[in-house]
Amino acid sequence: MMLRKSIFIIFLFVTVSGASQKIPDSLLSKSYEELRNSYWEVYPDSLKGSEYVKTYLFKAKKDHDTIKIARGYQWFKFISSKYDDLDYYSIYNDSIISITKNIKNHNVYPAIAYHYKGIFLYNKGDLEEALNNFLIAKNHVEKNNNTPLFFSVKQAIAALKSKIGLEEEALKIYQEQLKEIRNFKSSDIDKVNQIDYLDDYIITLSNISLTYIRLKKIDLADIYIKKGINESLKFNDSIHNDSIYYYGFVSASAYNEYFKGNYKAAIDSLDKAFPHETDQNSRINHYLYKGRIAKDLNNTEEAILNFEKLDSIYEIHQDPVLELPEVYQTFIDYYKEKGDIENQLKYIDKFITVDSVLDANFNYLSTNITKEYDIPLLVSEKENLISQLEKEKNQSNTGLGILAGVSLLLGGFLFYYYKKQRFYKKRFEEILNTEPTKVSFLRRQESKKVHDLSKDVVEKITKGLKEFEREKDFLDHSTTLNSLSKKLDTNSNYLSKVINSYEQKNFSNYLNDLRVEYAIEQLKTNKQFRLYSVKGMAKEVGFNSPESFSKAFHKRTGIYPSYFLKQLEKISSP
Repeated sequence: MMLRKSIFIIFLFVTVSGASQKIPDSLLSKSYEELRNSYWEVYPDSLKGSEYVKTYLFKAKKDHDTIKIARGYQWFKFISSKYDDLDYYSIYNDSIISITKNIKNHNVYPAIAYHYKGIFLYNKGDLEEALNNFLIAKNHVEKNNNTPLFFSVKQAIAALKSKIGLEEEALKIYQEQLKEIRNFKSSDIDKVNQIDYLDDYIITLSNISLTYIRLKKIDLADIYIKKGINESLKFNDSIHNDSIYYYGFVSASAYNEYFKGNYKAAIDSLDKAFPHETDQNSRINHYLYKGRIAKDLNNTEEAILNFEKLDSIYEIHQDPVLELPEVYQTFIDYYKEKGDIENQLKYIDKFITVDSVLDANFNYLSTNITKEYDIPLLVSEKENLISQLEKEKNQSNTGLGILAGVSLLLGGFLFYYYKKQRFYKKRFEEILNTEPTKVSFLRRQESKKVHDLSKDVVEKITKGLKEFEREKDFLDHSTTLNSLSKKLDTNSNYLSKVINSYEQKNFSNYLNDLRVEYAIEQLKTNKQFRLYSVKGMAKEVGFNSPESFSKAFHKRTGIYPSYFLKQLEKISSP
C-alpha cells in the first residue's frame, strides 16, 4: 500500500508537469485568484472544476509555489470522482503532507492535511493514529493562530473522548464550542465562511444532543434535537439541496424516544431517516436501536436479525463502538438458550476480542489525550490566569481562588501522570534486568495430579505441550483450544484442565503469555525485531490485532509494548 501511495504521489507531480499540453490559453492567462473563484463557482462539478484545478496546479508548479501546489491538491481531492474512496482520497492528502511537512509558520499547511488524515483514520477505526495526527495538527495551529482549524481539532478530540465513553469531558468541549460560535456576529462572517459557520453550529448541536442521549439526560437532549431540526431545515432551504443534517436529528430523536420507552415513535423516526443516512455509524445505530426495541418487546428473533446486520457492518469496517459487547452478549445468551455451543463460542470469542480492542483504545487514548491535550490546556489556562492577575494587579480572594483551583486541578493531573510514568519506568527496568517466571511446560520436570484425569492422560498432554512450546507453535495466530487439543489427540476439556492445574490460568491467557514472553525476549535480544511497529510485532507473535497484543502485554507486564519499545530505543541510542 505504501509503495502504491509513493508511486501515486510521483504520478501527481508528473501529470501536473505535463498538463500544459491540455490547458487552453484562456485558462493559462487567468490569475490564481480568478482560477480560485472559478473553481468555487462550479464546485462540486468535477468535470468543470478539474480544468481550473489542473491550470492552478500547473501554474503553481511552474512558479515553484509549494503552498499553491498544496492548495491545488486540496481542491482536487474534493472534486475527485473517487471522493467516497477514503484510500484514494487520502493519497492526495498524503501528497500535501509530503510537500508541506517542513513548512514553518504557515497558518494552514501542513496542519489542515494532518487534521484530514486524522479524520480518515478515525473513520477507518484506527483511533490511535487518528489521535496522533490530530495532535500534530493541534501543535501547528496553536503556533500559527488558526482559530477555525483549532475549532475543528478540538471537535475531533471531543469525538475521540466520546468514542471511549468519556462523555462528560466531550460535552464540556462541545459546550465551549457552542459558546464560541454564538459569540460570532452574523455580520462579521463573509459569504464564503457563512456555510462553515452554519456547518459548525449544526454539527455542534448534533454532538451535544447525542452526548446527552448517551448520558441518559433525555430532557436536555430533546432541547438540542429541536434546535437542531429547526436550524437544519433553515440550512437546507438556504444553502444545501440535501437534508443530511435534518435526518441526523431525526435519528437522534429516535434514540431519545427509545430511552423514553416510546418504541413506536422511535421506530417511525428510525425508518424515516434510514434511506437518507448511508454512512456506517448511522447504519450501526439504526440496527442497534431496532434490535434493542425488539429485544425489549421480547421479539428475540427480530432482535437477532438486526444485531446480525450490525455485526456484518462491523466485520467490514472493524471500527468498534461501545455497544458491541452488549450486542455480542445478546448473541451468547440467545445461542446458550438454544443449546448451540458452536455459535455460543463464536460470539464469546468476538466479545473477548472487541472488549480487548475497546480496552486498548481507552488506555491509549485516555493516557495520551491527558498528556498531549488536557494537561497543556490546563497549563495554558494557568499561565493566562497568572498573566491576567499580574496585569490587573488584582490580588483579590476571587482571583487567587481561581488560580488555586486551576493549580490544584493541574497538580492532580500531573501527579497522576508522573506517578504512572514512575511505575512504568520501574516495571521496564524490572523486566529488562530480571528473568521473569515464565509460563512454560518445558521447565517443569515434576508431574501433578489433575482431578478426574489419569496419570497417563496428564503425561501425554504435558508432553504434547512441551513439544508445542519447543516448536513455538504458539506463534501461529490460528491456534485455538480446539485445534491444539486435536493436534495433541485429546479433547479440549482435558487440555484445559491440565493447563489450569499447572499454570492456574485458562488456555487463552496461557497462549497470550507465551506470545508476550517471546515478544519480550525478541525485543531484548533481536535488534531487527525492534524495527517492527506494534502492529507488525503483534502479527509476528501470533496476535490477530495490535489491540489484543497491547492488552495481553499490559496484563502480563503492567506496561504497554509501545512504551517498552521506546525505552529500549532510548537506552540503545548512542
